[in-house]
Amino acid sequence: MKLFELYKSSFQGLSKDVWYLAVIYLVNRCGEMVIPFMSVYLTQQLGFSKTQTGVVLTCYGLGALCGSNIGGYLSDSIGNFKVMAISLSGTGVAFMCILFFKTFYLLSAWLFLSAIFSSMFSPAAFSAVSMWGDPANKTRGYSLLRMAINLGFAIGPAVGGILAKTVGYNWLFILDGMTCLMALVVLFLLLRHRNIKFNRTKQKVVIKESPYKDPILILFLFSNLINMIAFFQVLFSVPVYFKEVVLMDEFLIGMFFTANGLLVLFLEMPLVYMIEEKKKYFRPMIWGAILIGLSYASLSLFSNPIVAIIMYSLLLALGEVINFPLIPSLAMRRANEDNQGKYMGMVSMMFAMAFLFAPITGLPIVELIDFHLYWYLAALCSIVSGLCLWLLKPYFAEAD
Repeated sequence: MKLFELYKSSFQGLSKDVWYLAVIYLVNRCGEMVIPFMSVYLTQQLGFSKTQTGVVLTCYGLGALCGSNIGGYLSDSIGNFKVMAISLSGTGVAFMCILFFKTFYLLSAWLFLSAIFSSMFSPAAFSAVSMWGDPANKTRGYSLLRMAINLGFAIGPAVGGILAKTVGYNWLFILDGMTCLMALVVLFLLLRHRNIKFNRTKQKVVIKESPYKDPILILFLFSNLINMIAFFQVLFSVPVYFKEVVLMDEFLIGMFFTANGLLVLFLEMPLVYMIEEKKKYFRPMIWGAILIGLSYASLSLFSNPIVAIIMYSLLLALGEVINFPLIPSLAMRRANEDNQGKYMGMVSMMFAMAFLFAPITGLPIVELIDFHLYWYLAALCSIVSGLCLWLLKPYFAEAD
């Protein structure tokens, strides 16, 4: 009963609009069935080399970097609702058209464009939590969005694995685009009251601090970026490892992502609620990075692949839930009401840069040193990230 009460309390106090935003994120992320299979699609279906695959996925990361920056600035200039609408409509069309591009250069260019539209959504949505919700439970608001993302990520890859195995990869792109357009409809149904005329007089206020002039923020995000590059190998290198080394088919790969997403789903809100109650934010974030490092080490430490995958999944999920939600919460403490979109844009850019560097620092390096050594390298990156964050902790004393 105490566990039930803890779980129940972790969801209380969140505003109705934040819940609506989570529903939209859930519908959108249910279509995230393409990303975990993209590296497998490129290597197995299109016959790209690991290096070519890394370059193509890096183009997606470069587009995500641009889109995050654009989304953050547009959120402060035209409003969060409009940015989310533009993102969902553009992503829906772009993803459905991916199936028409088969060559290296055309696919690289189209994924770059697709990522721009897709990545505009996150800074708008996360800054909307800060504006539309209760400031006292902002961290749990971010966690609720992440919970919706992970629930969608639990559903999407399972469906994606079945589709890839039974009817082919083209249906992944079609269904992914359709879910984005469905999310657009839900956005207008639930949050159309937020589609108000944007108060442009507010833009005349002189912003005291630009996020680009905040050295502590930049060091903070760079330290987290090191960890994120390692973490996002779960989307780029790990599926190929499962396919080529562990000999898992697309269905089992999808089941792995479903299990991992469900694990994160059930762990995140209660743990973040406990962290929020204790008001100790920085130390858990450091331990989260270290746990992610240990998760990658487990892939090489355990000779039994089943044990290795179970340990990897458990440690990765635990590290994720006590690291990821605290990053925007701590970053937004350094923003004021006039530049929240830009600060959240910087956070989204950090995640986008991880998408940019993870593919090119993943499979191409695997070709040189093999998976066994590469997992130790990924583990080292996350542990170094935790140590860098520990050095920055004194500058965030007010948040801990």
